[in-house]
Parts: sequence; C-alpha cells; structure tokens
Amino acid sequence: MKSQQLYCGACDRPVRVLITEMPGEEGQASAADAELVCLEIGAQCTGNLCPLGAAEPSAMVRRIVRNGIPLNTLETVMAQCPACFNDAEMILYGNGRAGCSACGADGRWVVDHLETA
Repeated sequence: MKSQQLYCGACDRPVRVLITEMPGEEGQASAADAELVCLEIGAQCTGNLCPLGAAEPSAMVRRIVRNGIPLNTLETVMAQCPACFNDAEMILYGNGRAGCSACGADGRWVVDHLETA
C-alpha cells in the first residue's frame, strides 16, 4: 500500500490516505482496482460520498476492515455489533454512524445514558 496526503473538501484540510495495490498476476484480468482508503474517517464524514474515495463512509469502513488497516488513528468504541454479535471496536463516523471492525457492518451509534465517575 502506498501512503499519501490529499486535500479533503469535506474536512477542508489535508488527510492521510492509503492507496491499495492492484492485484499483480500477469495474464489474468484484475478482479479489483486499487482503492483509496481514508485513514481519518470521522465526525466530519456526514455526506453521502467521500470526495476522495468516491464511496459512502460505510463503504470506507469496509475498505479499512478488508485491508486490515490498524484502527489506532480512528475514533472507536467497544460495543457488540448488531450484525455479527461480536464484541468489537466500532469505528465512529458522521451523523452518529458506526461501522464494525470485525465484519464491516454499519449502523447508528446511540448512547442511552452517561454515568458519573
């Protein structure tokens, strides 16, 4: 994977991205093209389409999961995924959405109460 920094119109600043490598078998038609994966998906991702990766934020989460990208730069919470029922890190992004780091499923992130320490 190739690391780059590109200007994001949604964030109005440069962001870090990875560009995945294209499959390299000669003589075979490629099953997939290289993809752009944003390493700074978050609260600012409120639109329907990432201006850099030409994908919905939920699709960007699936790209992160599929490519095994570490989650240490993303905002996450531990929760049970409503799709795969695993306790997993949920990647938080715009408009109260979250994506499962285990299966890539997306859903609404709702906090029903906050307790004092």
